[in-house]
Amino acid sequence: MTFDVTDLVDGVDDPEAEWCDPDEPTFDTVFEGSWLPRYPMAGDRKDGPKYRMSREKALTKAYIEANPTCIQSLTIVDHDGGRADEITALCGLPAPSYIPMNAHTRDGHIVYAWKTPVVLTDAARRAPVNLLARIEQGLNTVLGGDIAYAGTFTKNPMHAAHLPLWGPATALYDLADLARPLSRLKALPRRATSQREQRTLLANSLTGRNCALFEMERKWAYTRVRDYQQRQEWDEVAFAYAWDRNEAIIGPAFSAGPMSWAEVGAISRSVSGWSWKHILRTYSEEQARRGRNGGRVMTEAKREANRKRATKFDLATALEIAT
Repeated sequence: MTFDVTDLVDGVDDPEAEWCDPDEPTFDTVFEGSWLPRYPMAGDRKDGPKYRMSREKALTKAYIEANPTCIQSLTIVDHDGGRADEITALCGLPAPSYIPMNAHTRDGHIVYAWKTPVVLTDAARRAPVNLLARIEQGLNTVLGGDIAYAGTFTKNPMHAAHLPLWGPATALYDLADLARPLSRLKALPRRATSQREQRTLLANSLTGRNCALFEMERKWAYTRVRDYQQRQEWDEVAFAYAWDRNEAIIGPAFSAGPMSWAEVGAISRSVSGWSWKHILRTYSEEQARRGRNGGRVMTEAKREANRKRATKFDLATALEIAT
């Protein structure tokens, strides 16, 4: 779906008028609490080398690592359409937490900070990750995000190389706070019903890659984990499978390309660890167990009850109709 921002304006005379109350604290006062990398990579040039360093030193660099590998606290849209300072208001979206932008072109990174960071590798809680992927897809669609943006590094809003527009200090959002307005704009993708549909619907979402690889990995792992006797061997096999799927399927299906070695490793460890702990039988043993349970459940009493339920009709009426 393609959006024309001018079609979404709904009586907004000055898109920046409601950006932030000048009398209220702005997000720069809480930025460091939402920026989570403990030992981030950073550098002074967009396309230049990046190195690990302390948080204090990283904040003196123009470009910084956006999120830790396994957690997302900041969702970033790379807007190159020259309207980074106004497009969210024109679309009726909540005020971003902040926007570090180019003062000359008005391009920039539109950033939303999450009240509760989303753990991307939690094998037991996938609903927030799946919703985050749908939100990312919707934001990229509505805000004209660069679909090739890898999301690893972002403009440092504290650096003089960028012009920061700070939202209110309260601009920390729940997933639903963004999902609702995107749904009203009909930009929130529906829930996928298959792995193939998921890859299609979330093709421009960075977290969509995570969701797709996780689904492939877990469905494979559940049927294979008990074929192995040693945990180390299982972990190695699981990673090899995940990396192969990342290269062969995830890379071609998503606009941002395949995930990094570290991202794939985090997903693989999560799935292999969960399945090793919770899957106790081989696939054939589990099928046999279910078959035996099915045979025991159908007792004579249950068969008799089924027969009685099946014959609850007026016999005289039935005979009359038949004749």
